[in-house]
Amino acid sequence: MLLSSAAPVHAYDVQQIPETPVFNDFVVGPGKTEIKLDAGQTVTKTMVVTNRYGVDMRFNFKVEDFTGSSKSNEVIRLLGDEKGPYSLKDFIKPETDSLILKHGERARVQVTISIPKDATPAGLYGAVIVTTEPVNPAITGDESGVQSGITVESRIASLYFVRINGDVFEEGSLTSFASDAKYYKNGTIKLTYDYKNTGSIYLAPYGVLEITNLYGTKVDELSIRPYFVMPGSTRSEWVTLSRDLMIGRYKATIKLNRGYGDTVDVQSVVFWVLPWKIIAGFFGGLAILIILWNLIVRWFKNNFEYKGGKKKNAPPTAPMK
Repeated sequence: MLLSSAAPVHAYDVQQIPETPVFNDFVVGPGKTEIKLDAGQTVTKTMVVTNRYGVDMRFNFKVEDFTGSSKSNEVIRLLGDEKGPYSLKDFIKPETDSLILKHGERARVQVTISIPKDATPAGLYGAVIVTTEPVNPAITGDESGVQSGITVESRIASLYFVRINGDVFEEGSLTSFASDAKYYKNGTIKLTYDYKNTGSIYLAPYGVLEITNLYGTKVDELSIRPYFVMPGSTRSEWVTLSRDLMIGRYKATIKLNRGYGDTVDVQSVVFWVLPWKIIAGFFGGLAILIILWNLIVRWFKNNFEYKGGKKKNAPPTAPMK
């Protein structure tokens, strides 16, 4: 009797990208995928991995949950083997655990998300983590410098935000808006704003930031593109305004849509731009003009005097007979 075992067949395809430069790194995309599903629904998405190391590399795939982070310099926190409060790791699976790519090759890997039929409306969050190891370590250089997604040491995470359709608790608001100083020497202004998500699902606030001068005239407007804020967390963001020839009092106003219900939070902050070089130059020039004017007036007073049409120091004229 003859026994045989079939090797697993994967649907991922590999393409060669001609003339790929050697950057000693790899690229994963997309960095973020947002999906809305009904309970019991299954969907397949594609992630792309590109080898730019210059040598053959093995790419490993692993699933982790993630949550929001309480650290100001960290947007999300990957949980490793730990399950998150809104865990997706049991419902998401890449089609392979590992593959080998030559330099310049790009693999398209299918990722399947299957939601149970009894799932309740909620947000679920997971990541497909891609790590590398050399096929031949003896000829592989440094493995730093990854480019896309969320970088954690030598790993890249492609984030998946899954929303199970139905009634969910959405709540969040703009909690602060401030400039990093009250007075500036030039038109480079840093403005920070915090958004706190107190609901049970991630939100994507967006809006505009307007700058007006002392007279209420709008001098600039910046767009705030949608960004995600995880439930139970506060995310701090900032924008840098850079304009020439700013002087005087200005007001910055943020109008941030909460990302649900079309509710907009509005806050303002006032700051001054006092470029001391320009101000010093202006007053210095004004002082020079005043001094020159006084010297000219004094010179005329010392040399000319018009009284009854007579010039000072002019020879006397004979009286008329």
